[in-house]
Amino acid sequence: MKTELIKWSSDLKNELMDICNSVDRSYLSDRIPSPYTEADADWWLGMVSEHDGVDGLFRAIVLDDKVVGSISVECRPDVYHHDCEIGYMLLTDYWSQGIMTEAVKLICEEAVEKLDIARITGIVYTENEASWRVLEKNGFVREGLQRKSACKNGKMHDIFLYGKLREDRTAISVDLMHRSDAYTIEHYVPSKELMYRAAYGVYLAYDSRRGEGAVSNGMHERNLMPDGWQGKQIAILTGGGNNGGDGYALAWILKEAGIDSTVIRVSDKLSEDGRYYCEKAAASGVAMCDFARTDAGEADKRETPGNADLSGYDVIVDCILGTGFRGEVRGKAAEAIKAINGSGAYVISVDINSGMNGDTGEAVLAVKSDLTVSVGYYKQGLFRGDADKYIKDMTNVDIGIILLKE
Repeated sequence: MKTELIKWSSDLKNELMDICNSVDRSYLSDRIPSPYTEADADWWLGMVSEHDGVDGLFRAIVLDDKVVGSISVECRPDVYHHDCEIGYMLLTDYWSQGIMTEAVKLICEEAVEKLDIARITGIVYTENEASWRVLEKNGFVREGLQRKSACKNGKMHDIFLYGKLREDRTAISVDLMHRSDAYTIEHYVPSKELMYRAAYGVYLAYDSRRGEGAVSNGMHERNLMPDGWQGKQIAILTGGGNNGGDGYALAWILKEAGIDSTVIRVSDKLSEDGRYYCEKAAASGVAMCDFARTDAGEADKRETPGNADLSGYDVIVDCILGTGFRGEVRGKAAEAIKAINGSGAYVISVDINSGMNGDTGEAVLAVKSDLTVSVGYYKQGLFRGDADKYIKDMTNVDIGIILLKE
């Protein structure tokens, strides 16, 4: 399944009419006539021919050679001519498949390349969660709330205002992230400092979601817990790489803030920096134990938190597998992911959901998170493949990585 954008042309007039007459109009602009006639299509296609590439881009959304929607960015007039507004629509049969997320990504990249713009603006009904999630997944920041600013079907609606600047990056490949990380460590910031910044970013990302109306990095308010980390039963599941190291660093940061957590080791392996923060966490009194597989013998199971049943925790932090993972999760890691998904806890995945491919978003088995905290830069897999099935909310923390060119 491949999503592509193509220019509208007179050859696609029938497809344009079919979409405009079939699309769900609950949140659609009233400037699109209903019913949508051949004359309407002729006028619009003429307008597109005159303005495309000059002060806007107008594209058909194509899935496996079938036109399934429309998307555009149109430059605003007067002093706002370096700002363009994005709009899109998709046939209902193709909702919730990541198609619009990919389409927004593609048109934003093309707009930055071809138009003389400084930003792209998104205006979305507050009730239209699916739409503003698409924008957020593409790096748009929620900049404000316009109360009772739109009238649809005789009802006044509040509107969210989103913005994405020209210099904002949507997502990068895992390889570019790894090379940029290595370059930053070699020339600017020690690796242990970057790991601390990552963990502290996770700490702040969740803690900022306390209370009514909490917002972090422009992300929306959902699955909020009123007290942040305080007073919660917290489990941090760690793997053997630097992702696991982030978990040990987070446990130490929490302890320094007077908050107890339990580190549950899914792997005994440790990276050099992971060992450093594991030792700091242990020295500060952080409780640690091993995750026991459901098929382990009784002698292998500890009478401490961290066995296969994780249902006693309020918050679980997933630091098992990082962005470099490929393939299908097996063994103890698979058991741990299943236990997390069955726990009923609020789940935070660090950098990426364990089990997900960082470039494609594909996963046979992956952690289902309430919040995924990307580190450094968003990874392409967070917006592709199966990502929508596993991620409810997402934010990114800047830790000072110097981004190299592709």
